[in-house]
Amino acid sequence: MPQTQVVAKGITVLRQYGPSILNTTYRDVAAKKDLPRLQGPAGSHKTDSHDPHIEGRAIDIILFATIEHERQIADEIVDVFLTVREKMKWLAVIYNKKEWNWAGQQFPRGGDAIRQHTTHIHIEWRMSDAASTAWEQDLIDELKNRNFG
Repeated sequence: MPQTQVVAKGITVLRQYGPSILNTTYRDVAAKKDLPRLQGPAGSHKTDSHDPHIEGRAIDIILFATIEHERQIADEIVDVFLTVREKMKWLAVIYNKKEWNWAGQQFPRGGDAIRQHTTHIHIEWRMSDAASTAWEQDLIDELKNRNFG
């Protein structure tokens, strides 16, 4: 399935107004190639038809929690998402062993490194909210307020 409006718009806004690191690539050791830090559509490794990336309603922002500079940027981006949560109507944000639900409540995130999301921020929407981008200016304003560049 192609990416939804929220994913397309989210990636565009983050690329234009977010920190410059989001416009770079990182080295994926397993894939043995450089990949973009902003990812929406599912890669070939995703096989579950209900995966939010396959359904086109999730973004991954690759920032490693084990690299202090990247973790600080990721923490700031998560805070941006929490600040505009009511406008963006996302379902969940996950990063660095933590998950926030649509109400902004934080929960611990267990499991392996992939499930704990120590390599990336994951943000996803319900399919029913995946066509609405009325939050675009709110996200832009909040990113600008953070002086990302």
